[in-house]
Parts: sequence; C-alpha cells; structure tokens
Amino acid sequence: MANRLLLKSSMSEEGFRNLAEEWWHYTLVDEPYPDTYFDIPVR
Repeated sequence: MANRLLLKSSMSEEGFRNLAEEWWHYTLVDEPYPDTYFDIPVR
C-alpha cells in the first residue's frame, strides 16, 4: 500500500489525476490534445 501512495503522490505532483476505481490508472489533467487520437505504428 505504501508504494501505491508513493505512486499517487508522485504522479499528482507531475499533473496526473488518479482514477479512484483503478489505482494504476492515471490521466494527465492539462492534456495538450484532449480530443486527438494518435495512430502511431509500433514495431
């Protein structure tokens, strides 16, 4: 549990918001392109 709290604190300091239902899920609060989806090929 201590690691989760450390992650939450660290991510919050960098501008991310946690989804309460999923401790591993974060969203950037000031998303620069909120309505844009990027289709980038991965090799």
